[in-house]
Amino acid sequence: MTFNDVLLELLGHLRAENKPIMISWDGVQQWPEGALNTFLQLGFLIPASAAQSIECNACENHCFMDVINLAHDDPALTRAFIVCDDADMQSQMGRVKIPLLRLQQWQGSVKQLSQVIADLLGLKDKIMFTANQPVIKLGMLKAEKGRRWVTLKGSDLSLEINQRTIPVDELLYFDGKQLVIDQNSIDDLLNSESLNKGKKYTPSTTKREDSKLKTQAMYQDWKDEYLRLNGQYPNKTDRWYAAKIFKMDIAKGRDAETIRKNMVN
Repeated sequence: MTFNDVLLELLGHLRAENKPIMISWDGVQQWPEGALNTFLQLGFLIPASAAQSIECNACENHCFMDVINLAHDDPALTRAFIVCDDADMQSQMGRVKIPLLRLQQWQGSVKQLSQVIADLLGLKDKIMFTANQPVIKLGMLKAEKGRRWVTLKGSDLSLEINQRTIPVDELLYFDGKQLVIDQNSIDDLLNSESLNKGKKYTPSTTKREDSKLKTQAMYQDWKDEYLRLNGQYPNKTDRWYAAKIFKMDIAKGRDAETIRKNMVN
């Protein structure tokens, strides 16, 4: 098993569950050396509370059983065990001791994945999360024709840029033991022509969200140009800078006063 095998396994698990996933100690024993620490350092996985049930290996049935913990003031003396449901087997085996290491588990989620992708893309803005969020806005990247929003769709783990989508598992991969993102594919999405969706019906909430994203990207273009002009022509008034931007394609037909109000906020 390779690091890329682990990555694809985790992404597939996240996509199938469409909710946070738990990775058991037994599961990570199949991973290559160093993989768990790598995913923890990336923030792809985080430690979770100890497992409350576990697969019993005391007989060939391999039942999943609840774990009984005997806590102690000294953590080194804490014990965990399983008691078989079958009376005959219980009399033969008694308590089945469980190493505390086996109770360790780790959580992965779309929320954690979104931060990993944002970090790989160099996006610094704080990501805002809400309950049952179908689309996560990661931030904006510069393209040849202005800024474009990068969003992650949680249901199918796809990245959308410039109205085009690509599965995350086609973008992320390990180069040796380092997780990287396919920057060439990202650049292609950024600089491609926006798709014309024609008269295809789009729910009003989606239309509003798309419009909001485009407006925010436009404002960011104005802010970037304002900073550039300010550096090139210092000590000018904001109205002067706005008038300059008004004559550019990034104005998108907005008047100079609208540009002035939004380029400095």
